[in-house]
Amino acid sequence: MAKSRSAGRVVVCVLVLAVLAGCSWSGTPSPPTPGQKAGHGKKRGTQRPYTIRGKTYYPIASADGFAEEGAASWYGPNFHGKRTSCGEVYDMHKLTAAHKILPMHTMIRVTNLDNGKSVVVRVNDRGPFVSGRIVDMSKAGAHALGMHRAGTARVRLETVGGVPGLSSDGDLPGPFYVQVGAFVNKSNAERLLSRMQRMGYRNSRIHYREVDGQTFWRVHAGTFPTLVKADRARRKMDSEFKGAFIIAQ
Repeated sequence: MAKSRSAGRVVVCVLVLAVLAGCSWSGTPSPPTPGQKAGHGKKRGTQRPYTIRGKTYYPIASADGFAEEGAASWYGPNFHGKRTSCGEVYDMHKLTAAHKILPMHTMIRVTNLDNGKSVVVRVNDRGPFVSGRIVDMSKAGAHALGMHRAGTARVRLETVGGVPGLSSDGDLPGPFYVQVGAFVNKSNAERLLSRMQRMGYRNSRIHYREVDGQTFWRVHAGTFPTLVKADRARRKMDSEFKGAFIIAQ
């Protein structure tokens, strides 16, 4: 599996050396894995208060009617392929964002007040922890707003409904998969797929993706009906498939 793990890291960790000076980002706290409880009577995972640089933040229970204006920044290459606060692997090419207090998976509309461009993104991380900034956009979100070159922009954000599909206990419905390997040779991926199916993951699949002109055949074990169940399976698989991570349908 050494080749599998190496190829997988190529897929999820395509790092770009040059980072725009305006893309400052200070990192996120490390809440429990999705579904893990903080203790009897306490809030779950990313809904718990947390402290960064001596300042404590209190995530809100509901995003309904939330709106604010301020500065947006974006983060990308240095964090691409790393885990977000909600446990997902960060993909800078998807429309996501980091916010300090909104519930995870809240959909927000962000409007660039300088040029009128607007985009809807999903909150899946915590941040930004730079004074005066209210949201950190993914690279894709920054491109959609026309702010990727400047690095920052004046924006207004407002929630688009609440958290779609979120259950009363904070779990998120799927289906989800767990990526367990990626190969440049399709036959290797097919062998791993057969193995995962024999292990009981009957809905496993092969999915291909091109990175810098190279095709990688990715093996997705699944499916799992909720994010909590997918993460439970990922942790079980991690002893054999290091670097396994969750992806949505």
